[in-house]
Order: sequence, then structure tokens, then C-alpha cells
Amino acid sequence: MAKQLRYPTGVRPLLVAESARRRRAETRVVSVLERAGFDEVILPIIDYAEPYAATGAVESRRTYRFIDRDGDLVAIRSDFTPIVARALAPSLAGSQLPLRVFYRGDVIRYQPSRLGTNREMFQVGAEIIGDRWVQADIEALALVTAILHEFSVKPIIVVTDATIADRIAGSEDAASRVREALAAKRRGAIAELRDELPPTAADLIEKLAEGTATTRDLRDYQPTREAAERLDTVAAACPGCSVHLDDVDRTLGYYTGLRFRAYDSATRATIAQGGRYDTLYGRFGTSAAAVGFTITLDDLD
Repeated sequence: MAKQLRYPTGVRPLLVAESARRRRAETRVVSVLERAGFDEVILPIIDYAEPYAATGAVESRRTYRFIDRDGDLVAIRSDFTPIVARALAPSLAGSQLPLRVFYRGDVIRYQPSRLGTNREMFQVGAEIIGDRWVQADIEALALVTAILHEFSVKPIIVVTDATIADRIAGSEDAASRVREALAAKRRGAIAELRDELPPTAADLIEKLAEGTATTRDLRDYQPTREAAERLDTVAAACPGCSVHLDDVDRTLGYYTGLRFRAYDSATRATIAQGGRYDTLYGRFGTSAAAVGFTITLDDLD
């Protein structure tokens, strides 16, 4: 009998009290977005896997995929952002832009290396599409802050530019190795790259590895000057935001600039994350700059 009551690792039902709490949280988040002028889009929870694989927009190793009855490979939604781009890009018109949309629902992820982590999460997210200016970045961060304040959360928001390592390293091959070394905090691997890089680039990457690099350092290096200036503008307009240049992901993904994470100052749990992805919509039909974020309601009370 006990075996029949089990669920797959990382998923569980929400019963009456938890369901009511979830719906209250969802309503509060949506109210903030609607007051800010965002309109809702409703997105499918399954889709063909091929469009995402062809564009490199979804990390396949954390996505549940299966063959349906028609013999097609389909995937369960693991990331809202590419699905929004696939849905909107084919019919976007310049007269519609900038477009402000939000969405909500479950994402389901396969997390082989994180036992006990939720695989099914309920998220609300929002995007500003068709606005490439820094003011849209600031608006997105202000919305995240406003939503978290609704729940009396004092957020710690860490901002960076996802492309910094690539801008410094230059070549795609070197950039991939630099990002991997920085994400893993392997300073020895960084030192091995020194012979392949110009001295200024190598010095900057070593500062990133040490956690001592500043936007002033990046302003002095032409390939990273624009990114540094934009980060400084965002940080100055966002109380509670701090620039962490050593916050580097192993893969660039679809991010093309600003990348941020919001933590609960009390628990240090990651509650929201997002950034800028100016090339993602072009992969699905119509080029449009975009910035957005998702908030996981499971982490809000």
C-alpha cells in the first residue's frame, strides 16, 4: 500500500491548504503585472522538440522528452522563455512593439545531479519585447523588486552581463573554456589559457577568477566597455542590486547581456531570475530585443 502512495522524485500534489496558499500568491503576483500594463499569454505544456533543438534554445539534458503516438519527438515545458519566443515571433509586427506580456504555469525539469530538488515548479514570468534600451532592463528589475516586496521579501539582487567572459576571451573555443573554469572556480585552468590570450584579456579573466574585477576594469577594455557602462546604469537605478562579475554560468544559453538572480535575504533561496536575450526571437522568425524574468511561486509564502 505504501508503494502505491509514492510519487516520482521531485513531484507531489498540493492539497487544500497548500493549493489555497498557491492561488493567493499567484493572484498577488499577477495583480502587480497587470497594474504595470502586462497582458497574459497562455502557453502549451508540451511541444515538438525539434524547433528548440534546431535553435539551441532549450537545454535538452534537463527536459523530459518522449515519442508520441504519431511518432514525433515532443518535450514537456522546462523553460518558458523559448516557448514565448516560438509562440510570438512568427506574428510580431513593429506596430505592436514594445509588447509587455506575462505567463504562468508549471515547468517540469529533469535534475539528475540534484536529488531532492523539485522537478515540478509553478512560475509566473514577464517579458518586455521589442525594447533594447537599458530602461527596459531597469523596468524588469523594478518589477521583480515590487513583486517580492508584496510578500515582505527583502531581495538581494545580483546582476552581471552573461557575455563578459566571451567578450574578453574573443574566440568561441576560448570563451567556452573560460566560462567552464570560472563557473567551477578552477583558477589553474584559467592560468593555462594565458598563452592564448592578449595580456590585458588574461589579466581581466584572472581578476574575474579572483572575484576582484570591477566594472571600472571592464570600462578600460574596449570589448567590454559598453557592457560595463550598461551594468553601472542598471545598478545605479536599482536599489538593492549589486554587480557580481564572477557570477558566471557554464553555458551562455540564450542570454545576450544582463543576467540577474534575486535571493531572499532571510533564507538565501533563489526566488527570481532573468535577463536580456536579444537574439532569441530571431531564431523563431522575427528579430526582437527582449528582457524578462521568472518567479518561482513555490519559494514564496
